[in-house]
Amino acid sequence: VRLKLMVEKSPNCQPLHTDDYGWENHRYESNHFRLAHVERYADGKIEVLHFTTFPHKWSPEPIFGFDVICTGKIVTGAYMDLSPILNTYPFDEGMDIGGRKPIPEWATVFSDRFIMIKPESDEEFIRFCDWVVDKYDWYLNSLLWLEKKTNNIEGVIEKQNTYCQVQASNPRTYSALKALIGEEKARYFMENILFPKI
Repeated sequence: VRLKLMVEKSPNCQPLHTDDYGWENHRYESNHFRLAHVERYADGKIEVLHFTTFPHKWSPEPIFGFDVICTGKIVTGAYMDLSPILNTYPFDEGMDIGGRKPIPEWATVFSDRFIMIKPESDEEFIRFCDWVVDKYDWYLNSLLWLEKKTNNIEGVIEKQNTYCQVQASNPRTYSALKALIGEEKARYFMENILFPKI
């Protein structure tokens, strides 16, 4: 809710039409980002929060990603990254978290500071989420600096499209969606709703 409100307060923010897939999807565009997406899925067995923000093609800034997966009342994974485009940041400095899970082999587009944890307590999870919200506030402000444009638009397009292609190839997400909405809709959702190329 906090992240969604931050997105909606962005200057010139407009909602994008998204078909009803049977769960919550909120997608936005603004003068300062090409896409922000808040997805909430729950089926009684699993709950998922998926949150991304993609800068415009003229912005050198990284892609913001935050995901949480819960089964029952247990947080099985919490993930956050500023995936590099042209700019990168040591965004996890000072973050006090437990052991990090290994990055899956297919995930070749994340930064070397990608955070992938299984929180050891409710307190650690709350602290991590608060930290993510603070980091997103900082990130959103970085996108609002309109003078931060690049002449290397082709480089941004290539990097963002590679990110989208790799993310859309996530076999676990695709398998879950395929079982839920069928192969054709699952592929469309992955490639056009979750991770649309420029």
